[in-house]
Amino acid sequence: MLKHLAIALFTLLPSLVFAGNYEPQKVVYHINYGDESRIGHTFSNMANHVNELGEENVDIKAVVHGEAIEYFMSAVEDPAKQGAIDTLKFMGVDFVICGNSLTGYKITYKDLYDVEQDDVVKAGLPEIVRLQQQGYIYVRP
Repeated sequence: MLKHLAIALFTLLPSLVFAGNYEPQKVVYHINYGDESRIGHTFSNMANHVNELGEENVDIKAVVHGEAIEYFMSAVEDPAKQGAIDTLKFMGVDFVICGNSLTGYKITYKDLYDVEQDDVVKAGLPEIVRLQQQGYIYVRP
């Protein structure tokens, strides 16, 4: 009997210790780096964030500018990157693309994987500030 109690306690303990009791969250992830490994980790962070809170309790905007634009350029021909982007979009993550970065790369949103004109803002950094003014919490993994 004591053995069964100990097993039950060890089974439940992690969920009692790590159970999140979170209020709904609005978060802006800042992605402006070209390191694909770091982008992959950031994508994992966003997926974990949604999984922990549930899609109905988190609103995530990922503002993409600078060298991170290259990830969306190369995703046009890369099914693995397409899958990573599609998965996050399916989970409710909104990618916001910097128009100034598109201009700097001499491309349009049509040169990026699964980006629509409505996904593009004039400038990424002012968009991050605008979102913060609307109550979004800034995260830069």
